Amino acid sequence: MKLIKIIGAVALVALLITVASARQKPAPAQPNSGAAPSGPAPELVIESFTHDFGEVKAGTPLRYAFIVKNKGTADLQITGVSPG
Repeated sequence: MKLIKIIGAVALVALLITVASARQKPAPAQPNSGAAPSGPAPELVIESFTHDFGEVKAGTPLRYAFIVKNKGTADLQITGVSPG
């Protein structure tokens, strides 16, 4: 009887894992391919994508702020940022 409960529990866990892994993730939003927007849309504007600090002594703390603007008519959502 105990063996049947263990086998049933393992089968249930395997079924749940299979169902969870079979779920499809929603496709990420694709950037506008140059077509005219059909309604309000955000418009990301960054004056410079890089900054050169020149020669710096090791250990010197460095800071730089990139200016990000939204020139569009809808809210701009930045969902991820990573250092280069």
